[in-house]
Amino acid sequence: MSDAATVAQVNATEITACEFSRHDVPSLYSLHLDRQHLQLLDGTGYLVYPWTDATACHRNGIEEHHAVIVARTLAHIHRSDIEVPELGDVPTFPVTAERAIELVQLAKKRNVRYSDILQDRLEDILRIVALHAPALQRLATHQVISHGDLDHKNILWDGEGLPLLIDWESARRLNPSYELLLEALDWGGITAHFDPKPFKTILQAYVDAGGVIVEDLIPAASDAIQGAWVSWLLYNVGRAVGLKDTHQRAIGSSQVDLVLSALLRMEKQADRLTEIAMRCAC
Repeated sequence: MSDAATVAQVNATEITACEFSRHDVPSLYSLHLDRQHLQLLDGTGYLVYPWTDATACHRNGIEEHHAVIVARTLAHIHRSDIEVPELGDVPTFPVTAERAIELVQLAKKRNVRYSDILQDRLEDILRIVALHAPALQRLATHQVISHGDLDHKNILWDGEGLPLLIDWESARRLNPSYELLLEALDWGGITAHFDPKPFKTILQAYVDAGGVIVEDLIPAASDAIQGAWVSWLLYNVGRAVGLKDTHQRAIGSSQVDLVLSALLRMEKQADRLTEIAMRCAC
């Protein structure tokens, strides 16, 4: 781990977790000395964490109270509005229409799994690509530092049912409404078997805890979420068309399947989800 930028970013995300802990956000962060968390030894970086008995909850074991607690915690994170000078902005590089067309054509040429679906839905993909960059610009008008990946796997639960947030490497500046909708979709199972009830539960619990959903930003948040998924989709198409690394091809194909499923489910549920979000917004 000799890349100075990577070292600085890893250390900054641990500092972020530490700062949130000081604002009563239940965060697990590595040990540090003078804000230096990442320790380098012979070119290898190490993070040393205090022991915890808290454990992750399997997705199948998640209940409504878990979603409510996570939503309240996210509202608290957004209201904290902390500053971490060490945490730099994470650049975004929305995929271009030209690159999207190139990858879909290459997938078709190499007979990648789902290439027919990609080809059939190319116009939809290009529509999402066109909306992505403007949505990011709209959301950039208001951002706060946040966790960035409050998936169920990144939350541990102690014996009293209290959460502990781990894996802060995705911490960055985000628009609160965007992150809320993204996490609500994830907790609703958008990549598997979507259930709108957890989606609604998280949004309502977030608002009840003092979080604010900005109505005018809901369309941009939706466009940005779909744009991020399409970017990940096309990145994995690129992995799936590789000729040499069979392991990467397998991973790419599985991720293409996952993201296509999420996009199709969101397309099917779009009007209903927008209606739910609008009712909770102000």
